[in-house]
Amino acid sequence: MIGGKGRQKGFTIIEVLIVLVVTSALFLGAIVLISGRQNQAAFDQSIREVQSEIQQVISDVGNGYYPNMNNFSCTTSGTGPLITTSGSTAQGTNSGCIFIGKALQLAVQGTNPEQYRTYPLAGLQKDSSGNDVATFADALPTVVSADATSRALQNGLTVKSMKANGVDVGAVAFTNSLAPVGGVTTTNSTSQHVDLVAIAGSGLHVTPGTAATQINTALKTATVMPTTVQICFASGSTNQSGLITIGDTNASSSSLAVTLVIKGGLVC
Repeated sequence: MIGGKGRQKGFTIIEVLIVLVVTSALFLGAIVLISGRQNQAAFDQSIREVQSEIQQVISDVGNGYYPNMNNFSCTTSGTGPLITTSGSTAQGTNSGCIFIGKALQLAVQGTNPEQYRTYPLAGLQKDSSGNDVATFADALPTVVSADATSRALQNGLTVKSMKANGVDVGAVAFTNSLAPVGGVTTTNSTSQHVDLVAIAGSGLHVTPGTAATQINTALKTATVMPTTVQICFASGSTNQSGLITIGDTNASSSSLAVTLVIKGGLVC
């Protein structure tokens, strides 16, 4: 070539390696960013699903909705409703028993992924004098274990704590318009006729049988606690937690709200 020998142009091995390193770093960074956003979206969806299902339980109680699957029989006794699973009594024909509400147990022992359970509550329709019951003491509420519904928390969600006015509990009941007695104080929703009662003496990570006993004892002996209930859920894939609050401390409000606040860190 005119002017001398031509110089061949191209990338050196070192330059190629530098390009590969930078490209790989950018690619990995993009993967981490996308994965983090996906995990955050999954956590957000999971915690909001729990919030929605708790609100649905409250709505079912307020509407008196009880989907009897015809797999139990309820009869009366001096100690309260007697529940047997051998019967197939049609809905509306469990004579002497009424639908009191539903109870919610968090963090069922031995479940992975972690589960929570809802239990229908049955009570006596008449007191010992033959009058319609008006109190928990007269109705003697009983958990209907035969119709309990279990649900798994999604995407690694776990319950870190459940507190009623700062006191640890593991179960809460949503009851209809029966008037509480014996020192029982509740958060009342006059528009939906649903009372929120935390179950004194209950705890997380117990068996369904233990939870049922705790719920029965608390309601029958009127040892439920006054309350707003707060449940802290931790994410299984991000450094986040969600605080669900049931009840409304605003004295001017009659609603039984279920609110959610998403926070950083695994402890609310």
